[in-house]
Parts: sequence; structure tokens; C-alpha cells
Amino acid sequence: MKILAFLVFKNSGFWSWGRSGNLRHMLKGVGIVFLLFFSIIAQVEAQRFMILQKGANQKTRIKFEEGDVLVYQLKGNDFFISDRILEIHPDFLVLTENIIRPEDIARVDIENRDERNRTLQNLSWLMYAGAGTLLTAETINGLYHEKKLTYSGGGLVISGSLIATGYILSRVKYRHFKHEKRNKIQIIYLDDDSEPTE
Repeated sequence: MKILAFLVFKNSGFWSWGRSGNLRHMLKGVGIVFLLFFSIIAQVEAQRFMILQKGANQKTRIKFEEGDVLVYQLKGNDFFISDRILEIHPDFLVLTENIIRPEDIARVDIENRDERNRTLQNLSWLMYAGAGTLLTAETINGLYHEKKLTYSGGGLVISGSLIATGYILSRVKYRHFKHEKRNKIQIIYLDDDSEPTE
């Protein structure tokens, strides 16, 4: 880090200001050093978040940061609470209306957070688009050859199958993350020496 700061300091013109007297180079050097400093600070600040993860599978990891809305159910309750995360600390979350620890959470609503739901939705629209394209091609083909609307049996079966598959995919969603067994809820607080809290 010291070497990087020295190279920025030297190459920015600040190093030669004492010899050349060029104030513009000095200001440019100071500006670059400040930008470097604030970018490092911003990266450090961004290392506070809560993750939901099943076992060691990082592909299904869901991350919540400060400012995100958390819809959760506490242990012993049968209802969900929607609240915004104001601050993340090594052992607890400060929300708009509450302070909770990860071990107090029974479930988290992930319907609008899980990337797998977006993938399923995209596949669903792809199925619908495929069915629409096939029916359009059948319509054009019938009008061109038969001068009327005609559809082949195979085309109708495939289109129907695509529509049914799209509908099924649109109904399949990952709705809740249950905090049990291999499912972990952890706080990652990398700008401190604290260990992740489960």
C-alpha cells in the first residue's frame, strides 16, 4: 500500500513541484491522492453485509446491505415484519423499528431477492415467446399456402407445451429462506477483526 501511494505521489507531479515550482502539478497530485484515499475508504465501508447461504454453496448466497429492506420472521412468531436495515454491526442489525441478531431470525422472505426467481421468470417468458413465434410462423405459413388460417397438429402441441411449461415456471418460486439445519444467516463485517456471526 505504501509503495502504491509513493508511486502515485511520484508520478502525479507532486514529487517534482519543489524543483519546477509548478502549482498545477502539485494540485493534481493532491487530488489524485485524495481520490485514492476516499476510494479505499468507500471499499472498506462496503464490506458490511448479511448473507443467507445454504451450506457451502456460494452460488445461492443472498446478500443484504445497509439500506436494503428485510422481510423477516422472528422465532416464536407466525407473521413477517418488513423493515429497513440502517446499520450492520458484528453481532446484530439495527433496523428502522427494531434491533435483531441473526440467531433470532426464523425465516426471511426472499421472493424478490433470489436471483434464481429472476432466472425462472426469464425462462418462463422465453417459453411464451417460443410459443408465440411458432404460432406466428404457423399462421403465416397457412395464409401463404392455404390462403386461410390453418395450424398443424404438431405445431399446436408444441406451442401448448411451451405455454404450459412457461406457466409452470412462472409459478415456481423460492419464497422463504428457513434458518435451520445447513441454512446459515451470517453477518460479514470485514472492516473489523470480528468473526462472522451466525
